[in-house]
Amino acid sequence: MHRHFLPITCAFLLLAMLPRPAAAGPQEDLAFEVKDAGSQSGSLVVGKLMTLKLGATCWKAVLDKKQRARELISAYASNITAYAKAVTGDDWGAISMQEANRAQLVKLVGDFGSRFHLTLNVEGDDCGATGDELWLRYLSVTTTALKDYPPASGKAFITINVTSKAKGVTTDVSSDGTKFTITGARDLVPGVWSDNIAKPFKRVSSKK
Repeated sequence: MHRHFLPITCAFLLLAMLPRPAAAGPQEDLAFEVKDAGSQSGSLVVGKLMTLKLGATCWKAVLDKKQRARELISAYASNITAYAKAVTGDDWGAISMQEANRAQLVKLVGDFGSRFHLTLNVEGDDCGATGDELWLRYLSVTTTALKDYPPASGKAFITINVTSKAKGVTTDVSSDGTKFTITGARDLVPGVWSDNIAKPFKRVSSKK
C-alpha cells in the first residue's frame, strides 16, 4: 500500500529542491505601474535604465498611488526617452504604439544601456513621495538637463547621491564628458541650486 505513495513523495521532494523564481522587487513593481498607467517605453526605461536605491519605507511611499512620485518618475522617464531619440533617432514612444514592435523596443532600450544609465542613492529609510521632496526635484532637473543638453560624447552615466552630509548641490563631470556625479542635500538646500546641475550638462553638450 505504501508503494503507491512513494512516487508522489519523491515528486514533492524534487519540487522542493528546484530553485524558486525570484520575487519581483519594488523597482519592478514601479516599472509595472508605469506600464499600467499607459507608458510601455517609460516602463522599460525605469526597469532597464534606472537603478533606484531607496529605503523600504521610501519604496512604500513611492508605490502608493495616493502620492505623486510614481507619475513624476514616469515623466522623468519620458525625458530620458526624449534624450534617447536625440542621440539615436529612435522614437521609443512611437514604436511602443504597436504591440508587434514589443521585442524591437525591448532590444532598443536594452542596447541603449551601453550608452546611458541613471543611478539614484537616497540616504535613509524614508524619503517622502509627495513631489516636493528634494530627491524627486533632483531627478526632475537632471533628466530635463539631459534632454535639453545632450552630452556631445553621446553617453551619459549619471549617479545622484542624496545625503544628509551634503550642504548644497554639486555636479562632477568626468574629463570625457560621459560620467556625471551629482551630490545633493537630503533635507534642505539654501538658495537656488538647479543651475548647479544644468550648467555642467550644458558645458559638455553638443547644444550650447
